[in-house]
Amino acid sequence: MSHPVRTYLKARLDTIRQIVTSLTDPETSELLEPAPNAGGDDYLRGEGGTDAELADVDPDEVLGDEVAMLKWLPDPMQADPTRPSTRRALDILSIFVSIYGSKSLFVTEFRAMLADKLLTASDYDTDREVRNVELLKKRFGEAALAQCEVMLRDLGDSMRITRAVQHHLGDERATVLNATVVSRLCWPPLTNDTFTLPTYIATEMGRYEKQFMHYKAPRKLVWKPVLGCVTIEVKFANKTVKHLKCSPMHASILEAFVAQSQWRLDSLAAHLGIDADVVRRRIALWINRGFIHEMQRTSHGDICFEAPSSLGAGGEARQNYEDDFDTSQGGVAEAQMEQEMRMYEQYVMGMLTNLESLPLSRIHNMLRMFCASDGEQGYNCSETELQRFLNRLVEDGKLEFGSGCFKLKRQV
Repeated sequence: MSHPVRTYLKARLDTIRQIVTSLTDPETSELLEPAPNAGGDDYLRGEGGTDAELADVDPDEVLGDEVAMLKWLPDPMQADPTRPSTRRALDILSIFVSIYGSKSLFVTEFRAMLADKLLTASDYDTDREVRNVELLKKRFGEAALAQCEVMLRDLGDSMRITRAVQHHLGDERATVLNATVVSRLCWPPLTNDTFTLPTYIATEMGRYEKQFMHYKAPRKLVWKPVLGCVTIEVKFANKTVKHLKCSPMHASILEAFVAQSQWRLDSLAAHLGIDADVVRRRIALWINRGFIHEMQRTSHGDICFEAPSSLGAGGEARQNYEDDFDTSQGGVAEAQMEQEMRMYEQYVMGMLTNLESLPLSRIHNMLRMFCASDGEQGYNCSETELQRFLNRLVEDGKLEFGSGCFKLKRQV
């Protein structure tokens, strides 16, 4: 890898995340396998110094291979001293690690991504994550992935505890809650945000906690209600939407409309115990799907929302709200749409890195041009959906919007 390319990749803020994402992707995870006859595996697992010093350690010296050491030859005089030694045959992963000179950055990023996946694994299925950890252990060593192993063990223990609690309670209500009990010291920092959960969910959490203290005394549970994943079923007069996954806060907002079909924004925020601006951003998921409509605004600017009896009713009002929300509040992409659009984020970042700023229409056309529209992985989103996704990137601090164009966020 040339020195200018290495310098460019090291300067980008999203390089490590993109590398780790590619390594853990099922279609490209073979990159974790060490290349034959390459010293990359020994280079990554070498114990001859700190991570920052690994780039200067001879793998033959680390292994104590005297025959190979005697065959060592210096680099030619015309070799660039700022580039890695040409005598070292590294595979792709080792080359990426050598850019930063430290494997700890990659392990930390992988641990954060692993936490996100485990916290949304409602069925406790970790086969793919276990495989990725085992492959990384071969490359980085057992010690570097020790915390990740604890995280996977926590999920297995959580499944056994949850099944034991549900079996002890012995009723159908107990099956609505699958808890993940984590070891705080081994997981990345988790958010402490909270809100008011529906009464029956809070009741089940209390029952679960009581049984947990019985099994694991003297331990106590500290709930993180904003984390996790909820699978719900939404019934309308003309249609039933099944197996819909969302966050607990999104589900609580929608559940509030079961007992009361109309809510004012401030009343709904008080009911959930969160800020009105947070409710307005979160409710955009259901507005965009047509599950909730904005009915009217008061003279003071307050908003009234209503849950329609039939899905698809009031489509014109919903479209008006989408336009107003996208321009004034930035919108929030729904969880499922964000997952589908995530693969296009690197394309957008690459466009804006090379071209500095682009309007929405041009980004949309370039994605249609460079991403095939056929197949499940193709780009087939509308311009409105793309705008909501870009607005989410603006909220996340990755992009800026001004003068009708999107551009990368400037780092101060």
